[in-house]
Amino acid sequence: MRRTKHSLITLPTSAQITLFLIREELKSRKHFNTLHQLGVTECHYQPHLDSLIFETLGIDASSDETFEIYDSIIERRSNKIEPTNDSVMKQAMKAYQELLSEKKKLKKH
Repeated sequence: MRRTKHSLITLPTSAQITLFLIREELKSRKHFNTLHQLGVTECHYQPHLDSLIFETLGIDASSDETFEIYDSIIERRSNKIEPTNDSVMKQAMKAYQELLSEKKKLKKH
């Protein structure tokens, strides 16, 4: 386990990787949503980290329902971020927890 400079808790490396990916997905989503609001709708450079996030969380992403749940969480959390590292990390942690909760629900089905 590694401790980051601003971390209050020590997270396993796998969780740090997943949180990094979620953080980048949230920032990217916020950026491209802003571009869309400004009228830039044809941009093919948006990264899609969903498959990597699913893989690091051990979530089977083969169903539309799973992707819709993921997309809803990421969209909602990206809309809440402010241009500060703390805000982005807070929303990434919330998204991470929500995705883990959804993973448990999906395993019960």
